[in-house]
Amino acid sequence: EGLELYSHAWVLFSFHANTDMPTAKADARGFKNLSKTKIRPPRGNGIKVGMLATRSPHRPNNIGLSLVKIGSVDKKGKRLHIAALDLVNGTPVYDVKPVVPWDEPGHFDGEKLKVPTWVSQDDELKSVEFSPSAREQMVKLVTDGKLAPVYSKKTGLDDAIKTIQEVLAQDPRASNTNTNKRGSESANKVYSILFASIEVQFRVDGDGVVVANVMDADLSKAEIVDGIPVLGSGH
Repeated sequence: EGLELYSHAWVLFSFHANTDMPTAKADARGFKNLSKTKIRPPRGNGIKVGMLATRSPHRPNNIGLSLVKIGSVDKKGKRLHIAALDLVNGTPVYDVKPVVPWDEPGHFDGEKLKVPTWVSQDDELKSVEFSPSAREQMVKLVTDGKLAPVYSKKTGLDDAIKTIQEVLAQDPRASNTNTNKRGSESANKVYSILFASIEVQFRVDGDGVVVANVMDADLSKAEIVDGIPVLGSGH
């Protein structure tokens, strides 16, 4: 009670689906170290930085923090309705804390937030378009209830398309080597992501994305990681 008076909240959770948990043996103090202390962040175009200088889920512990918008509080049903949550279904949540003005950097001293250029640069892909056939496939999938209950049969089409466009604009392709920079692959290469229970196949050409196909996902071909289906990186 009272959380409905706030606009935003912090969600403290567990990265329970991590595929890269610490494997090193414990030292004399009982501590374990990650095998990798440096990583290549997706937006870094192949550069390596210290793991603690990123928001990578692969950390010495698997605790995560996410900022969400509070929609409503159902006191009778004891449910909190939020928006902009970036967690997978089934994620364990440890705590919820309201966001207060002094959480914002510079609230007291006026000092501006400082971040590296690879974080602040605007590298969002400029356009995400559905091919005519992909749009027709989306209509059928939503009508058939493949994205229900989040995206309803009657009104969910536009919201589902918009969400996919927002995801793909962030360029979800892997960038795990010095030579495999974001945007460097051939425009003919087809990538796949899993969106709810459907597979989205897309191509990246320059600073734009074309969704080529959308289909009911064959989860029998997906790798199951801690109960989460994961598709291959591309075809």
